[in-house]
Amino acid sequence: MSKSGPFPVTSCDCPACRAACLNSPGWFMPNQIAPLANHLGLSVEELFRRKLAVGVTQLPGGGKVHGVMPHKLRDGKKPGSVWTLTELAQPGRCVFFDRGKCAIYRYRPYECARMMHDRPREAVKLRHRIVPRWTAAALRPFGELVGRGLAGAKGTPFGKTR
Repeated sequence: MSKSGPFPVTSCDCPACRAACLNSPGWFMPNQIAPLANHLGLSVEELFRRKLAVGVTQLPGGGKVHGVMPHKLRDGKKPGSVWTLTELAQPGRCVFFDRGKCAIYRYRPYECARMMHDRPREAVKLRHRIVPRWTAAALRPFGELVGRGLAGAKGTPFGKTR
């Protein structure tokens, strides 16, 4: 287990982690998208249109922030879409979860690599660490791909990067 600040990288070899892959994929950090695209031999745009989606999270003050995550396979929704809070609440298999394993394990989302299914409060703190990284500038290319503005982090109580 390697360390990364207060959130150590964990293995994905338990039933709870695999259940998360069948329910709701974790978020990437913005700097993870290009290396994943390169690994898969795709441009960032191709990767987004084929395998990723924009998720949303509710902030403590009621606002919302978008971030990029693996696409969820369900309801015929296509990759490259923007998911609402209601849609995200419904289970859906991660597009990279194949035959019980993560197909991009080495490049998996920051949130997935630090899964804390046994500590819900810490899991919330983990998402709070990711959200500030999804600024308007980080989201701009994905907003252009989906044809709409996306809400980037700004001025949130946990909006300070470390």
